[in-house]
Amino acid sequence: MVNPLTRCVEDYSLPPFAQLRPDDIAPALRTAMAEFASDLVAIEDDLACPDAEISWESVMDRLEIIDDPLERLWSIVTQLMQVVNVPELRAAHADVQEEIVSLQSKRAQSLVVFQAMTTLRHSAAYESYTTEQQVYVVRVYEEESSAIKFPH
Repeated sequence: MVNPLTRCVEDYSLPPFAQLRPDDIAPALRTAMAEFASDLVAIEDDLACPDAEISWESVMDRLEIIDDPLERLWSIVTQLMQVVNVPELRAAHADVQEEIVSLQSKRAQSLVVFQAMTTLRHSAAYESYTTEQQVYVVRVYEEESSAIKFPH
């Protein structure tokens, strides 16, 4: 049986709140965290290559693709916590919270990603980005810069 939390993220559908059980949370998040960690290593390996092409697609698009499932899952869980704050749900949330924060910190403190963001920010291609893309690059660059300078 497929975890209903995992399924709604894979299908880009609304969470089946009525069907969710606290037992669904940790397995779904741990699967997403494992995929995220593996994908982050792959991106870092690719970006660390001396001949790596640093572009919007190779950096920003790939990061968005790996960030999205975990962010959506965690958002569902935190939303559920605000609505149905029962002991079993709090325990499931607490069970994975430290791992989530650790992964988010690892992503935010990735020196390889920060260097790629620096390259993007100062590239000739930056001027061809839409205003929204430029603002996003600057915002993420500044967040990455803060995380690199001030590790958690």
